[in-house]
Amino acid sequence: MSPRRTAAAIAFLYLFLGYIWISFSDRFVFTLAAESSYLTQLQTYKGWAYVTVTAFMLYILAHRALQRERNFSERDGLTLLLNRHMFERELNSELAYAKNKDHNLTVIILNIDGFKQINSHVNLEAGDRFLVQIADIIRDSCHQQALLARFGGDEFAIALPDSRWPDAVVPLIQNIQRRIENLHVAEAPRLNFSSSAGISLYPRDGNTANTLIDAATLALDEAKNSARGSYKLFNAELSQIVSARAQLLLDLKEAVAQKQLTVVYQPQFCVQKNIMTGVEVLVRWHHPKKGMIPPSDFIPLAEENGLICAITDFVMRQAIHELISNELLYRDIKRVSFNVSAADFNNSESCERFIANLSSLPGDWSVIELELTESAALLNLEGIKGVLNVLHEKGVQVSLDDFGTGYSSLNTLRLLPIQEVKIDQSFVKDIVKNKQDAKLVRTILAMAQALHLRVVAEGVETHAQANYLMNAGCEEFQGYLYARPMPIEHLITFIRNLKQQRAQS
Repeated sequence: MSPRRTAAAIAFLYLFLGYIWISFSDRFVFTLAAESSYLTQLQTYKGWAYVTVTAFMLYILAHRALQRERNFSERDGLTLLLNRHMFERELNSELAYAKNKDHNLTVIILNIDGFKQINSHVNLEAGDRFLVQIADIIRDSCHQQALLARFGGDEFAIALPDSRWPDAVVPLIQNIQRRIENLHVAEAPRLNFSSSAGISLYPRDGNTANTLIDAATLALDEAKNSARGSYKLFNAELSQIVSARAQLLLDLKEAVAQKQLTVVYQPQFCVQKNIMTGVEVLVRWHHPKKGMIPPSDFIPLAEENGLICAITDFVMRQAIHELISNELLYRDIKRVSFNVSAADFNNSESCERFIANLSSLPGDWSVIELELTESAALLNLEGIKGVLNVLHEKGVQVSLDDFGTGYSSLNTLRLLPIQEVKIDQSFVKDIVKNKQDAKLVRTILAMAQALHLRVVAEGVETHAQANYLMNAGCEEFQGYLYARPMPIEHLITFIRNLKQQRAQS
């Protein structure tokens, strides 16, 4: 029953009870003042007026209360958009109408890229205000016939009745994405946002609300994995791709739990002195059925699903254990670099985690270096700064990986305790032929020299690249030209052979 009908029923019941009350009370008054017709009429009118006015007020109050309760059950309390349950219900009604009228319909699932940064690194209130702004943008961009909902978190849904693809849909999505990119959080102006969208079409992709929502969600997952700020239309192949990714995630969770991951080491060199300056520790996953899974496939998956911290902890503990047990650390290896993610700094226990991972070191912690990419640092600069400052006081060194690919390199160097920068391999690859890359590398080297920073060029694969970098003033190199990543057994042999070569020379 609707709130209006329920309120009317309550008011009618009150009128009926009022009628009974008036009838009995009038009889009592008539008994006392039977000779005064004026008094009896006044009593009757007064009673009816009281009951009628009270019933009317009761109807208004009941209607408002019931309407508010219904809104709470049907709408998202923060944005006042429909909730998922009501969106599905209304969407099924629209689909029935579209079927009768032979109309089409589009479902869009929208997700904000990087929204968790606000809740994690600013506060929940800022996140709520941001979501309200997103809802206002969606509401303002869509026509009145559109169904708008917030499914929870930063996921929104739009249903566009009788909308043509792509003519009417693509401009709408692009407009919403453009307006979201222009939003900023006052407490963290450095944070930049984008949105990804998945799209499904009726009747092509399904004829029920759940089918269309699931199809659009699959397309959204593909959009988020392809590029930030993109949109994808559902197709049959996506179902297989997303299913495979979901299975890979389950396998990765088991691999982490069962300690199926391994670590390998890629040496770094000072060529002019003919010495190995350190090693970078990398993680590898040999799937029992699929063989070697590239890190580019499972590391982003781990970051997106909360597994990266467990992987980081395993890599640090395992590498330190292997290097110490084989008596390589401090003697043959003076620097061990670990890659860390922005997700490794997302909670208050991050500093304690790193300290616990390094607690087994028998000597100075300056042998440890944490490699952080520029893009990761910019996601949570203040939080990362606090943790790195504590670790730096204990001797841990910090390297800025993929240097030059971010948009705020100098500011990052200024705010974080950096001792090393790594020239990104994308600049090294064409350094001999590309004048722009060559100029940029020389600028990085000059700046690092002025700031007394160590520089490591990664991805060095040819002698031409190495010669150019040496002539430009770079002293340390990492890449396939010198050594590929190798397990601990091969590293032991590699170091032994390197010692023999130096002794013979």
